[in-house]
Amino acid sequence: MQTFTTLVATFAALSGVSGSPLTHLFARDTCGSAPTASGSQTPIQQPTDIKTASACQSACNANGQCQSFVFGMVDNTIKCMLFSVPASQVPAQSSQNLVAFDKACTSVPAVAPTSSNPTGANTGQGTNQGTNSGNNQQGGNKPAGQKLAARDTCGATPAGSNANQAPLSQPANINSAADCLTKCKSDPNCKSLEFGPENGANVCRLFSVAASAVPAPTNGQSFQVYDVGCSV
Repeated sequence: MQTFTTLVATFAALSGVSGSPLTHLFARDTCGSAPTASGSQTPIQQPTDIKTASACQSACNANGQCQSFVFGMVDNTIKCMLFSVPASQVPAQSSQNLVAFDKACTSVPAVAPTSSNPTGANTGQGTNQGTNSGNNQQGGNKPAGQKLAARDTCGATPAGSNANQAPLSQPANINSAADCLTKCKSDPNCKSLEFGPENGANVCRLFSVAASAVPAPTNGQSFQVYDVGCSV
C-alpha cells in the first residue's frame, strides 16, 4: 500500500510540472485545433518569413524551449508563434484562423494558407508525413492526403470563421456520430461532418471542407465536428 501511495504521489507531482515529460505526453495530441486555454502565456518567438505550418513547426524544432506553435492567416498576414508550453495551455487567440499544434504532431499542413483556407488544412498537398504509420496505408495519393491533413480534429466544437460555408448534405434519420461518419465515408466529396442536437433534435451534416473550417454553431445548436479520418 505504501508503494502504491508513493507512486500516485509521484505521478501527481510530475503531472503538475509544466514541461515535464508526462505533461508533454498528454498534451501532444493537439494538432490543428483552435487554442482554448485561459492563461496569459505569451509567445517566446514569432519567426518571420514563415509560409506554412510545417515551416513553423521546423522553427519550433529549432528552438530548445518550444513545445508548441500557433499558425494561421489573419487579415492576409501569415502568423507563426512559438510557445514554451503544450498546445493545451496556449491561450485562446483573437481569431479562429489561428490553430495550435504540439511539437510532436506528425500531420502538419505544408501548404501556404489563403483567405479561404487560412490554416492551410483544407488541401491534401504536401502534409508533413513524419512517422505516422497511417501514411503507408493511405498510399500517398492526393485524396488520401486530404483526409490525413486534417484528421486530428475529432469531436471538437466547430470553430470555422466562414458562416456561409454550406454543408454538402444533411442525411435524415441519423442518431449517432458513428452513423453520420459512415454517411461521410460513403460520399467521395465529404471531408468532415458535424453531429449533435439542434433545438432538441439530432442533426448530421456533411461538409466538403476540413473540420477546422466547419462554421461555429449558432443558437440552439450543440454540435461536435469530426474529420472523415477520425474514429468515432
